[in-house]
Amino acid sequence: MNNGIPKISIVTAHGRRELTARPGELLVDTLRSSGVPWSATSIYGVRSEGGKTELISGLGKPIEEFSEFDELFLYFNRNVNPFLFSIDGFNETGPEKPGEHETEFFYQVMQNEEGSATTTLAKLSPDDCLDIIAKRVEDVVNEHVEPNSTIVVGVSGGGDSNAMLYGLSKAAEAGLKIRPIIVKGIPDWDAGVPRAQELCKNYGLDLTILEESDIRELMGIPSDGLSLVERFEREFVGDDFEFLGTLMIRIALSKYAEKIGTEYICTGLNLEDVVCEQMFRMSSGMKPAGMPARKIGEKTLIMPLWMCPKRIIDGCFPKFSLDNYEARYPCFSLGRNLYYSVVYNIQSTFPNYIETMAKGLSKIAAEDPVEYNYDAGLGVHVERFVPMHLRQRFIKMLGSSIQ
Repeated sequence: MNNGIPKISIVTAHGRRELTARPGELLVDTLRSSGVPWSATSIYGVRSEGGKTELISGLGKPIEEFSEFDELFLYFNRNVNPFLFSIDGFNETGPEKPGEHETEFFYQVMQNEEGSATTTLAKLSPDDCLDIIAKRVEDVVNEHVEPNSTIVVGVSGGGDSNAMLYGLSKAAEAGLKIRPIIVKGIPDWDAGVPRAQELCKNYGLDLTILEESDIRELMGIPSDGLSLVERFEREFVGDDFEFLGTLMIRIALSKYAEKIGTEYICTGLNLEDVVCEQMFRMSSGMKPAGMPARKIGEKTLIMPLWMCPKRIIDGCFPKFSLDNYEARYPCFSLGRNLYYSVVYNIQSTFPNYIETMAKGLSKIAAEDPVEYNYDAGLGVHVERFVPMHLRQRFIKMLGSSIQ
């Protein structure tokens, strides 16, 4: 015992490891800071050396309240090694010429034969990040887009759009034709227009700007003085406009693709985005949806960044990413907050695992694809029947009369 704080050890079938506790800290915080899941432990206390070991409780107690014990044993309730994938020990690699901007990313390689995992902290220059993104975008285009096709690309002017256009521009050298579009209608989208214009100019692309009036026309929304956000929030109190925004963007891309005679549309959904979506779907009892290619009606939605982590995407063009972050608005949707928090925690605790998850879900989705059918009442393709109360609210939001 040290200053009234008992010695604390995590005990597993692979051995024992002492944990470091700080005065005033709750036991659950000691576990969290040590990378030990609280749900996998049972707490036992020993009052003196050689004394009786007894089962106790106290995850929410300060460490000092265990002063009656000389030692706490936290038994891990499975015969696995909870520290096998820990990143407290790792190698480092870096660019040959370190520069002002470096992106750090953990990689982990598992050796099944040895039962071990090797972790590396890679320090990546902007050029390194660009090379990674270009290769992964090229892989998607080569596998899922017919040669010499035209693809309608939704851009925002942020880091994802920039990296995606860079990767697609490399594919364009092999014949891919790129038609970028940006949608206006809410303040942070509008703020991205100058950045999107600069990006497209750099890549020699003509940017199509769809004003809020164009979106209203596409979706049949009357001009009555209410903004798109106000209309949404009036009918869907407490929900996040981004859900409708995503649908609006897909409709706009599909309409433009139909106009120019191509089946391919494209958005900048990255690795964390696609895994977050699939976790929501599975938690809601739905099967995985196709990625990185998803057939919706006559159009095919391509996700070139589906295997690109956001951190590496941001490393391509640090300044554009910063501008985009500073223009963001808060999201209050519990589901969106939950699934992104889960995904980022998995990614941080078990490097590379969500890539494995994404590939597995993609394979399942390809074997049993989701079917989307056109709903004439809503004017969009859906995968399942929309309940009447939601259907009425959606139609009312659009400004259409309900029969």
